[in-house]
Amino acid sequence: MKKRTIFSVMFMLCLVAQEASAFRLRLKVPTGSDSDESSPYTWIIYAVIAIAVLVGLYTYLKQFKTVFRHLGSSFKMDAKTTLSSDQQRKVLLGAAYYVQDKVYMNSLKTGMTSEEREERLDDAWNISNNKNAMNVLGELKVECKKSYFPQIAEAFKLKNQQDIDKYLNDTFVNQSDLLACSKQIERAFKSIGNLVKLGIVRNEDDFVRIGDAGWATSRLVYVARMCLESKFINEAEFWQFVDVADEVAHQSLTSWEDFGKSYIIGLCLWGANGYEVKHQVREVNKLLEDPKSPWKTFPFGK
Repeated sequence: MKKRTIFSVMFMLCLVAQEASAFRLRLKVPTGSDSDESSPYTWIIYAVIAIAVLVGLYTYLKQFKTVFRHLGSSFKMDAKTTLSSDQQRKVLLGAAYYVQDKVYMNSLKTGMTSEEREERLDDAWNISNNKNAMNVLGELKVECKKSYFPQIAEAFKLKNQQDIDKYLNDTFVNQSDLLACSKQIERAFKSIGNLVKLGIVRNEDDFVRIGDAGWATSRLVYVARMCLESKFINEAEFWQFVDVADEVAHQSLTSWEDFGKSYIIGLCLWGANGYEVKHQVREVNKLLEDPKSPWKTFPFGK
């Protein structure tokens, strides 16, 4: 949104410069005359050019800041964080996202530019104010508590598509829930072989045991944190969402290892392709194995 505003301002400045130049020509001011140096229209053109250059530099310096951030360490820790150890542990539920964005992992601020953060919220989540921020975060909170894993477990046992369809029709009254569950079952069967190969799960039982709470809770914390920094929600609202995520994550998971694997399982059920899954597995493995990872420093348990 801000980029469009900046480019609109630059376009208007160019029009002003063009009009000033045209007006100067209509006055027939000779190019080489002494009045050329003192003409106010010449100074208008110079001022417009200078402003346009400054606006351009401001825009690109923001972009360079983002580029330089991505060249830094995957584990950016804020040495001046005001959060307690337990609050940092909760914020780290979103670490699978932070490690990709190269943002601060243990504080309320991310280190993103406001333009980058707000553009991401707007483009990916349609969030631009408090009202739609609360709506989206409310939906993500509901998704944290909603699971089709009992049905996925039964589908793994049934195997046969006709038996699965009959089971789903007997289970669900709501058609949208039936379709959503059916899609997740399809993706579970499609991804299980690859997840075994990548070392995320050993078998179907392991897939069901781990579940997808890591994915759902990571998203809630990640989006809530960007909303807080953009002032779309306040700090009390932020911690309410984070506390829900923390509670849900600990209902079924007991370690960062299972949490990371759960994030990958959820990613597969969401519909990520093979390349995306492989890339995310590498990022999660960094968090689990790198000695500098905050998952090595902060315990998963409360």
